[in-house]
Amino acid sequence: MVLSRQAADGEYSLTDCLLFGAIMSATDPVSVLGLLSDLHVDFDLHALLFGESVLNDAVAIVLTHAIASYDRRGAGRVFGPPAFLHSVGFFLGVLIGSFLLGFIFTVITALISFSSSPVSPFQLSPQHPL
Repeated sequence: MVLSRQAADGEYSLTDCLLFGAIMSATDPVSVLGLLSDLHVDFDLHALLFGESVLNDAVAIVLTHAIASYDRRGAGRVFGPPAFLHSVGFFLGVLIGSFLLGFIFTVITALISFSSSPVSPFQLSPQHPL
């Protein structure tokens, strides 16, 4: 009901505009990837654009969360320095947390890989595939 009134009046808050921008930034690479899959382009180009698409999706998710938390604080239509600092702090927290999580899983995977005994090709048989 509120959204239909806003559309009729043409009055959108800053939060509404920022959320729309965050959603639209994530949909563009998805459509490009769909087109590239249909055209069967080079694998390297597809992999590069897929990585960029995943990064855009992650940024859109974090940005949407930051904007929603800004709106919950009751900031209204003014985006002041406290809201900006809160958003920057949230981004830095997600950046550091995801880096640490990736590092921890990398170390665990490396320890498992290095501690297991190597399998030579002569130990494998056609009756027992990996």
